[in-house]
Amino acid sequence: MNDRTKKAQVILAAIDEQSQSFKFLLLQTNERRGQFWQNVTGKIENDESFEEGGLREVIEETQLDIETIVDIVDLGLSYDFTDQRGRKVHEKCFLIICDKKWDIKLDPKEHQNFKWIDPSEIEDGIVKYRSNLETLEKAKLILRNWGA
Repeated sequence: MNDRTKKAQVILAAIDEQSQSFKFLLLQTNERRGQFWQNVTGKIENDESFEEGGLREVIEETQLDIETIVDIVDLGLSYDFTDQRGRKVHEKCFLIICDKKWDIKLDPKEHQNFKWIDPSEIEDGIVKYRSNLETLEKAKLILRNWGA
């Protein structure tokens, strides 16, 4: 596995102050990257754990206020695939639970838009990759088991 690029996929869930229920954050890639919706994903640096790299990527891609974090959950999901550049990738998945939404600031080099979705909106076609959908579904199940 040492020859594989390490990546993290992170689901962000936050309490919506109006509805008092959890919403999931999706990011839309920019035109150069295909304009599709996805979860936060990113490459792990050499000295980082998957969890540390995932948190760093979330902060870089959304300007997450770490004071809002309630918990970080290893979803126990991992994927091995070849990316669009032909690199072999090993990706691990996490859920970051926040007590409220924050002021999202996107990096235009990567993303052009974002949206908060209700768990009931998770269905085929909402994200491009099957692994993103499976990860959202697992996060939804965990929150439901918490009674959220």
